[in-house]
Amino acid sequence: MTVLLDTGFILAALLRRERRHSWARSTLAEILAGRYGAPYVTDYIVDEALNYAAARLKPGDAEKLIKLLIESGAVHIIHVSLDVFTRSVELYRKHLPRLSFTDATTLTTAKLYRIDYIATLDKYLAQQHPSIAPP
Repeated sequence: MTVLLDTGFILAALLRRERRHSWARSTLAEILAGRYGAPYVTDYIVDEALNYAAARLKPGDAEKLIKLLIESGAVHIIHVSLDVFTRSVELYRKHLPRLSFTDATTLTTAKLYRIDYIATLDKYLAQQHPSIAPP
């Protein structure tokens, strides 16, 4: 099994003020323990999470993200290829305005890499691919 972590899910697990923090934190712990197989992110998700951190969080929170997503080796990074990018443009067009471009790359990556689940808080994204989402 494999799971692709969405930006909102990652941030909710990190930030206590987020409404779904408890659920996201415990679910992330299960994911990192291997319950859903290998965890992945795309480089677009890393970019989105770190940009959010730079704009809205404390430097310590950004450091936690860097350690989790880049340095720990616990999460594998998939680099968005030209093929994924091109297919994502079409998916993005099809789902405007409901889907961000990063979410389009997430769905395309999940399909092409045969990712079993997407861990997300985004209801629309969860409707597009089998997902681990809050009740």
